[in-house]
Amino acid sequence: MLINEDFFSKRVLLFNEDLNSRSQVFDLIAKRLRDKDVVKSTFEAAIEKREQNYPTGLNLGNGIGVAIPHTDPEHVNENQIAFISLKNPVEFRQMGSETEKVPVKLVFVLCLKEAHKQLKMLQDLMQLFGDEKIIKRFLDCKNESDFINIINSK
Repeated sequence: MLINEDFFSKRVLLFNEDLNSRSQVFDLIAKRLRDKDVVKSTFEAAIEKREQNYPTGLNLGNGIGVAIPHTDPEHVNENQIAFISLKNPVEFRQMGSETEKVPVKLVFVLCLKEAHKQLKMLQDLMQLFGDEKIIKRFLDCKNESDFINIINSK
């Protein structure tokens, strides 16, 4: 599996955030990523535009939704994955749908410098998302060390 602790080395990990919209999620996460010099100033606009054209929401069932927003490598300085869990679900569009909405509580933002790694990373995340126990642990996670333990335990 490609996903490991190295992709979380900058610790852009946010827990139980009280946000009301996808744009608030993107604003907060992009700011944190810029503060750590992981992404360029163009990242937030690029990720929002890509999400409009290629939605990344996934309904895992049982009312649990995740999103995997990402954008092109030219907006990224360094390989990294940012994570944010939400106190209340935020609406994303279902991947591959023009109209279907997904209430999302877990967001994994991919920052990858090589486009060819995106497919493998998405496949690895999908494998993780297939494990209900791991999803429950992500939902319950409240700090960085617990999060890294989840990543290292898979």
